[in-house]
Amino acid sequence: MNTSSIAPCGLICGLCNGFQRKNNTCVGCNNVGNKPNYCMSCSIKMCPEKNNEKELCYKCGKYPCKRIKDLQKRYTTKYGEDLFSNFEKIKEVGIRKFVQMQNEEWKCPKCGKLLCVHKNKCNYCGNANEKYPMRAK
Repeated sequence: MNTSSIAPCGLICGLCNGFQRKNNTCVGCNNVGNKPNYCMSCSIKMCPEKNNEKELCYKCGKYPCKRIKDLQKRYTTKYGEDLFSNFEKIKEVGIRKFVQMQNEEWKCPKCGKLLCVHKNKCNYCGNANEKYPMRAK
């Protein structure tokens, strides 16, 4: 995962099942290429308040807007991924260090690949995703 793996909303594209699947792989929000339709028309990424579509939402004067609050609620509740915490950590340590930290935090202990926030098992080796139950409470 690299810095372009951080979506404008603060989600980490590299942890998404669409990004990790073998067929019809998503390239991530900030890259040109294959993406699901809902990502192509994302109201957060295309928000008219942004200076450009890759700008992180926390830099906006209207942050946190209703769109971000709704996404935060859904991802915190269903998957345990906390957009607000991601943004705070990015502000604290910078995006490069944040990505390094997430690469370590989400590494499968068995195969070393990134775990998926949406799955209870590693997509690559089938090892239990120990982060899944903790984050999906």
